[in-house]
Amino acid sequence: MHLIIGGACSGKRKFVKSKWNDAAWVSSYEGQQLSHTLELNNSKTPLVLEGFENWIMKEIKLKRDHYEIRESYRLHMKNLLDLDREVIIIMLEIGRGIVPISEQERKLRDVLGWIQQDTAALCEEVYYLWHGMAKKMK
Repeated sequence: MHLIIGGACSGKRKFVKSKWNDAAWVSSYEGQQLSHTLELNNSKTPLVLEGFENWIMKEIKLKRDHYEIRESYRLHMKNLLDLDREVIIIMLEIGRGIVPISEQERKLRDVLGWIQQDTAALCEEVYYLWHGMAKKMK
């Protein structure tokens, strides 16, 4: 499993497409749900998941406890390791900016940061992108 992380418009998608040009994508930006990823194991094609901030915000809006959200994502990420295909996870870095005024946005920043830490620990490779340049962190 690979984690690609960086700020908005930092070149994450371009980097992923250059390394895994034949990958299938599951994207919250396209209205797709993360829950479908475990059903997609009928192919050896690499699988890219993106838009975690949207999936997590939906759960926050449903008033789910942040520890509960973190644990459900930790288990989902562990289950992705069992897929018989390469998995690439793209995550948006939102923890290095201004502290949001909205309570929901602050909760999103915290929960996403914890999920990113849990995911990085599980991944074989972690890349951080900034200005279109990738740095291998792990």
